[in-house]
Amino acid sequence: MKKMISILFFYKKLFLPTLVVALVFGFLGIMSGHFSLKTVGISYILMSLFFHYLIYEVRYPNEYYFYYNMGLSKYFLWGISFALSLIIGLVLIIIE
Repeated sequence: MKKMISILFFYKKLFLPTLVVALVFGFLGIMSGHFSLKTVGISYILMSLFFHYLIYEVRYPNEYYFYYNMGLSKYFLWGISFALSLIIGLVLIIIE
């Protein structure tokens, strides 16, 4: 249970900025004629990887020690972050 809460706490920093940028890309489609959840889903998947790198590798690299002490390795966090982003992105793509 502690690990699940730690993973959600980890992903919380990624969710909002990724969602905002993905919605911006979706609204850019309005200029071409329509808003597309497919575009939002694809950009969510790609932007989540970018924000993961930007937040946890560049800005706060020492936070990995916190999660490592809880039994979560850096590679596990990358994998779970990608998996959660893929699930959210695919849900947005399928909804359209």
